[in-house]
Amino acid sequence: MSRSSLHTRRIAISAIFLSIALVLRLLLTFYLPIYGQNGARVNVGTIFAILPAILFGPVYGAIVAGLFDLLGFLLRPSGAYIPWMTIVVATGGLLRGFLWRGLRNRNRKTLRVCILLFAVLLLFFGSLNMVFLHLDGIDAQFYDHIDAGPVDTGDMHLISRLLVERTQNAGNPGAALSGMRLSVTWGPIGAAAFALLLLAVDRVLSKWLAKEERQSPILPLTITILFAGLFVSTLNTLVLHPIFWPAIPFAAVWAPRAAVSLLVDVVFVYFVALLLGLFERQDGLRDLIE
Repeated sequence: MSRSSLHTRRIAISAIFLSIALVLRLLLTFYLPIYGQNGARVNVGTIFAILPAILFGPVYGAIVAGLFDLLGFLLRPSGAYIPWMTIVVATGGLLRGFLWRGLRNRNRKTLRVCILLFAVLLLFFGSLNMVFLHLDGIDAQFYDHIDAGPVDTGDMHLISRLLVERTQNAGNPGAALSGMRLSVTWGPIGAAAFALLLLAVDRVLSKWLAKEERQSPILPLTITILFAGLFVSTLNTLVLHPIFWPAIPFAAVWAPRAAVSLLVDVVFVYFVALLLGLFERQDGLRDLIE
């Protein structure tokens, strides 16, 4: 197959994926409220917008992701158009392509060890923060017992001091503190639990696919999609935060948006893995994969 023919077929298939993604975006888009705004959007069509980056590389991933965001807005506008968000989404597609290219053939044992160590560190970090916050009396009712004015944080542990200093001047300090407490305690613990679950699922799938002489793509796919999704969610929150939530600390807004992004992307991983497997089984399509 000539190089021009290869690119033409990749472009055609990417266009089909983009069309499917846009139709699904129109039909299956859900908004989740965060602090009185539509703070998180779940697009089922994102599954098909992700595929070109995985199949054909970072350039296709960036173009399709950017067009998905731009055309999706033009088809169904939601508020003012913010060009920076399209750039961020396109960069996320580029990042997916590079991450998948770097991880897909990595030794699975090395990846498992790295994820296990990361999970242990997260578990330790979340548990330690929970202990320090408890010792300093930083709970959901902390501000109910504090008089107006600056809070003396001199005798508190570092994590308690940081949380209080960042929330005491917020419009709703109690809500802001609750969000940040979750992000530094149950957030890391939940992420560690998810990482351990990921390792268990990957091990089961690896044994099953070994019979077909195939490697499980779940582990590298999960790292690729979750990391890129978290990158996009974080940068978009930086863009949206001063517009919609200026009185709320950034971390209190970022934590629920990041949690939604991670949970949704976990589901997307398995659909992408399924579609990738179907694509690889087709003789006429297998040669198109980068």
